[in-house]
Amino acid sequence: MEIDTTKPHIGRVYDYVLGGHHNYEVDRRAATEIMKLVPTYPKWAKLNRWFIQLVGQQWSEAGITSVLDVGSGLPTQGHLNDYLPEARILFSDIDPVSVIYGEEILADKPNMRYLQADLRDPSPLLAAAAQFFGADRRIALGCIGIMYMMDEESSRDLLRKMHAFCAPGSVLALSFLVPRGASAAHHLNSAGALAGIKVYPRTPEEMAALIKPWKVHACRPLAAWLDLEDFLTQEEYESSPFDMLGLIAHH
Repeated sequence: MEIDTTKPHIGRVYDYVLGGHHNYEVDRRAATEIMKLVPTYPKWAKLNRWFIQLVGQQWSEAGITSVLDVGSGLPTQGHLNDYLPEARILFSDIDPVSVIYGEEILADKPNMRYLQADLRDPSPLLAAAAQFFGADRRIALGCIGIMYMMDEESSRDLLRKMHAFCAPGSVLALSFLVPRGASAAHHLNSAGALAGIKVYPRTPEEMAALIKPWKVHACRPLAAWLDLEDFLTQEEYESSPFDMLGLIAHH
């Protein structure tokens, strides 16, 4: 796998703002510039990671044994593998750095694998998942921190194919950005461009329509999921061009 260290990658930028070390100078520069436009970015990143941890804890308590996580980033900083150590987990990401380090982190865990995958063409990932999970298709699907970087067509195609792959009783967890104000999309994309991505904020109604035939079970702000409504000050929240929501859906 070739690693391009001349361009920032949003997964490594995310790792940096979480306090991780699997990033390059180009990622750290991008993070600094993004925080000039969105000063609360590190707080949103932490809320997103804490939501992953909450989901992992809930899935553990529910006895989940099979997990497919897409756009995983690095399985550090308290990822699903920490909360579901006995589960079969298939992680995936398009970033080769995340894949290489992920493979190293999971090397002593035969029940977990990490694959490189482009979610715009999920067929190779689903083929690997069919081999990895075998006949057990009652799966917990993680799409946390990825849907706001995918356009409508790719998102709909991914989630429909995942629904067809999974058996009844499966569950989906995702997070998404909700625009706040008329200039929100422009503001977000100015920041996203610094990490080489386009950002797609959506309303809860738009997201519910996009994920069909998955059925929304619960959808609320990440701060409400985590009982951290005061984590962002009123001034920080009002100045943010977006809110961040977590959604749980059932097959």
